[in-house]
Parts: sequence; C-alpha cells; structure tokens
Amino acid sequence: MLELYHSEPNTFFLKPLIALHEKQARFESRWFDADNLEHFTARFSDAAEANLHLEREGPLLRHAGTLISNSFFMLEYIAEALPGESLLPDSAYDRYRMHASGQFLGAHLGSLVPILGCVKYLAPRLAAMDRARLDACLEQVAPQERRQNWLALLDGTYTPQILETARERLKFPVARVESQLTIGPWLAGPRYSIADIDAFAMLRVLPDLTPSLVNPQATPRICDFLARIEARAAVRAALATSRSGKPAQHFVPGVEPSRWG
Repeated sequence: MLELYHSEPNTFFLKPLIALHEKQARFESRWFDADNLEHFTARFSDAAEANLHLEREGPLLRHAGTLISNSFFMLEYIAEALPGESLLPDSAYDRYRMHASGQFLGAHLGSLVPILGCVKYLAPRLAAMDRARLDACLEQVAPQERRQNWLALLDGTYTPQILETARERLKFPVARVESQLTIGPWLAGPRYSIADIDAFAMLRVLPDLTPSLVNPQATPRICDFLARIEARAAVRAALATSRSGKPAQHFVPGVEPSRWG
C-alpha cells in the first residue's frame, strides 16, 4: 500500500503530490489539518523518520511498510520506486545537478519561505485560537526546537527587521535559479525532473510573499518556469486536493529557522 500523510498542497506538501500524480500512482491520501495542529494529536508513527526529520511538519510517505520523510528524498524515492513517467535526469552530470539543486534550495528556500508564509497566514490563525488549548497542545511537542518554531509565531520573535532580513536573503537563491534558467528551460538537464518539482513548490508562493523580488520584470525566466509547470495536468491535480481552495495561504514552519534567525 502507498500512503501519503499531507496537509494543504503547498511547499513541502505539494512536492510529493505532484510527483505521485506525474506517475499516475494510486495512493491513499491521509490528510491532516496542520493549521489546527491535528498532526500533533494524531500519532502517525513512532519512527525516528517521522519525528526528527528536518522539515518537522512536512509530509510522510509510507510504501509497503517503509517510511520516507524529507520532501526531496521523497521525490527521489517516488521517481525511482514507482513505474510511470521518468522524473530523473538521464546523465550522471544532470543527476549531480539535480542533487545540487535540491541541497541548495532546501537549505535556503526551505527555511526562509515557510517563515514568511507562516507570519503572513499561519500566525493570525494561531492568534485566533484558544491560547490555553494551543499552549497545552504545543507543550507536548518534541523536540524542544520544534515547539519553539511554533511558539515563535506567537511571541513576537519574527520582528519586521527579521522578516526583512529573510527577504534580503532570498535574493541569492532567487537570482541563482533565474541564472540557471538561462542555460535551458529546466534545472537539471534538457527535460523536466524532480529538481523542477522541488523548486516549483517553494518558488510558487514568492510572487505573493515577496512581489518586489519575483515578478515578470525582475525574474521573467522564473515566472515562465512557474507558469509552464503549473499548466501540467499532474500539477493541477495536486493543487485540486486542497480543501480550503487557497492552498498557497497554508504554511507550516520549515527547516530549522533558528539557525539563520
């Protein structure tokens, strides 16, 4: 059996949904409401992969008893383990480019994008919740760093200065992707691959979160890249799994933001 534990199709959660739909794979959707901390009250697994992976709140894939976490590794697993359209580059060099892109964007976009999204959209939702219930729920969250990521959205940690620093730091990865797209239409070789799915899921929200940074005038290649991928049938199917109708407004804390904050 193939099962995907996921929330709204955005950022980390969007990646495996796209890959599974590209493969036309049959899978069981195990949806949870991350905005209401449902994943903290429902125990999905006792495995270390479920509790300690770097993306913390991100998706989990279970295939024939094997648990896969971390969205880029999940993309690679789906590409290699499931039949259907190839999502891996052909040449060794292009596979290197695929891994380099995943590592680079995971480190940069993986921490910066979720914080901007969480402050804009998740923090107001948390602020509207009963604080006693919220505190009781978060008190059970481990490890401590994971709990602090959520509390930071409530206690004023993310000041305007820190958010401006995050936007400033996004300039580097955005410029690098824009430059990479001068070489060809895709990020890891002559055809679409999981490198493109990985980048798309994180870049897609930037015209909303940082409109002065990602727009048709400043980043024409990225905007074209996003439009071409969003037009794919598998991507439309993945986005259609949204229960809110506004998946780009749903975020969870990302990769260890305390390391750059």
